[in-house]
Amino acid sequence: MIANAVETVGKDPNCNDASCLGVWDGLLADCPHTSNKLKGAGCVSSQDDTPGVFAEPWDYAEVYYDEDSYVKQTDLLILALQTVSTQHGDEVDVELQSGRYLRVVFKDGSTGESSTGEFYFTPNDTTVQFRIGSKTMTSSSLVGRSLTNMERSERIRKALRYTKIPVLRNRKRTWVFVESDSMDGFGPGYNEALGPPAEMSPGERGETRRLSDDVDPRLKIDVVETFPIRSAR
Repeated sequence: MIANAVETVGKDPNCNDASCLGVWDGLLADCPHTSNKLKGAGCVSSQDDTPGVFAEPWDYAEVYYDEDSYVKQTDLLILALQTVSTQHGDEVDVELQSGRYLRVVFKDGSTGESSTGEFYFTPNDTTVQFRIGSKTMTSSSLVGRSLTNMERSERIRKALRYTKIPVLRNRKRTWVFVESDSMDGFGPGYNEALGPPAEMSPGERGETRRLSDDVDPRLKIDVVETFPIRSAR
């Protein structure tokens, strides 16, 4: 089995925090996690396991695949972005295309709200990682409702006829028997493309810059998995 190459592409070399656009050690930026989260169209990411922003990465294996498949898939992706945007009355412009990485800017036709879309075709497999995040905060100047980026990403996926890749979410519960999206911690998820967290590179696990890097990837996905507890003898 060929190991996935970890690359950095499309990133400003002078940017060194979790908000940097581009691919950094194989990862896209996290969505905002603070009380100042972007509203309006919001943010969606296939590499951020936080509830409300996470969406499964895409797989194009059933559509088209060979060694240079990402080249053809990039062309198909741009066409799908244009088609989906036109159908909703939006505008879309390619901002950067470099190798396996594509960055575009969407402008919502109803509100004028802008969002940055990033798409990354990972090496040695048929996975597409993506992040679409609003560039503006909600304001009284916006009229109507923007298409959420969660909705936008799903429309794009369906236009491409890509499938979703099941991901086992790495949740660290604060309360043993109850899941709390606001209090639980979230580490890197698991899928077949990257392998389990314990086998990921530091960049893939997010040890260099992720907002959830305090989660031990060797932990059980849920503490409840360790039950029933057996008394020591």
